Amino acid sequence: MSDRKKLPLRAFLPVFAILGLITQSALRADTIVLKNGDRLTGTAVKLEGGKLTFKTAYADAIAIAWDQVSSLKVDKPLVLPQDKGNLSVTSIDRTDAGLVITTASGNTTMDAAAVAVLRTPADQAAYEASLRPGWGHAWTMAANASLALAKGNSDTETFGAGFTAVRATRTDKTSLYFNTLYGRDNKADVTSANTTGGGARYDHNVNPKLFAFGSGDFLSNALQDLSLRSTVSGGFGWHALKDKNQFLDVLGGVAWTHESYSGVLTGDTTTPSTSDSFVALNLGEQYNRKLGASSLFTEQANFFPDMSHLGRIQFNVNSSFSTKIAKVFNWVTTFSDNYTSFLPNSTLDKNDVILTTGLGLTFNRK
Repeated sequence: MSDRKKLPLRAFLPVFAILGLITQSALRADTIVLKNGDRLTGTAVKLEGGKLTFKTAYADAIAIAWDQVSSLKVDKPLVLPQDKGNLSVTSIDRTDAGLVITTASGNTTMDAAAVAVLRTPADQAAYEASLRPGWGHAWTMAANASLALAKGNSDTETFGAGFTAVRATRTDKTSLYFNTLYGRDNKADVTSANTTGGGARYDHNVNPKLFAFGSGDFLSNALQDLSLRSTVSGGFGWHALKDKNQFLDVLGGVAWTHESYSGVLTGDTTTPSTSDSFVALNLGEQYNRKLGASSLFTEQANFFPDMSHLGRIQFNVNSSFSTKIAKVFNWVTTFSDNYTSFLPNSTLDKNDVILTTGLGLTFNRK
């Protein structure tokens, strides 16, 4: 008679539990069969750009060429976007007649080209939300301000500030900018700078390459005797370049400008106050580029040739460069240049430049 003791059944319960979990996990795994007969189990993440992203327990996520997949079966349905309503797909089989799509309501056969995107329900909901974000969402903003004071033998003060904001969605884009510079020498009783400018532009895509735009730009410059220049324009543009790190838009349209200048006494001569309105072409471009993971350069330029007086031109350039220092703190530099060839007072400089740099804040409102 053997004296070996029998282990009670409860001693094997942890082993049975582990085996059960492993078996249940395997049963619930998504399955891919490739054209060459290889079989993978794991989790299907998404189909996009001709690649099926698939996660396994033994490797990082891999991208599999979709045209090499013979069949796909998923434990949790994936969303197949369609114009007439999304399909909740549980399996796809490639046949000579096309792709056989299995849903809760049955099977349907579709052309292979019609199955270009598959998403999880959560990813599909996020994608649809990104098509129609609320007005307060999808903003990227940067702002900076600088102040310089000198007292004693000199008594000067200089203040500068700049702000840019862009809200880009899949169908439109809104751009805002603002900059100001004020400088004064109190001992000499001279204002060395006093200019403020700002504007907005809205773009709406007509198709993936063509967009329509409308914009408004406003400028005052006390040293040019410019009380206010208002420019409203509209037209069409072309997305000339776009990838994950940069984009370039070029545009053309028509602009209407109204400007008023204050009267000034210079010596024995008085320059009377004047106002003018005219129509001009608007030829411009906008360029954005990410530099590494923490820097961004933006630039926008517009050229306005007067259509009623040949030879009269105006142009403006606005740009910014920001580099992240901490979570929301950036070092921000803004630059603007405004030129007009037909100032009423010919003794004044036709070109004015604003450069501000300093610690700034950057916000992303998703």
